[in-house]
Amino acid sequence: MSSTPAEFRRALAQAFAAAVSEADDGLLLTVDEVRLHFALRDLPPRQIGALQLARLQVDITVQTGLPAEAEALLARVDRATQRGGG
Repeated sequence: MSSTPAEFRRALAQAFAAAVSEADDGLLLTVDEVRLHFALRDLPPRQIGALQLARLQVDITVQTGLPAEAEALLARVDRATQRGGG
């Protein structure tokens, strides 16, 4: 995704507030019975002419929760981390 780790953290914190906590290699999001782990890894920026875009690899692991509840939470995360574009 085109984001920095700080931008990703900020988007999650704005959407989920205290449900977001730090983990050794990323973030944890705990909502009700579902806990998601987000492993964050910076990638080299993408260069398009003079434009340079940050890149971030986000690997998501469902640590606890039922599949349907985890999918619903992932959909909320997806909406919270989307940006305008086109």
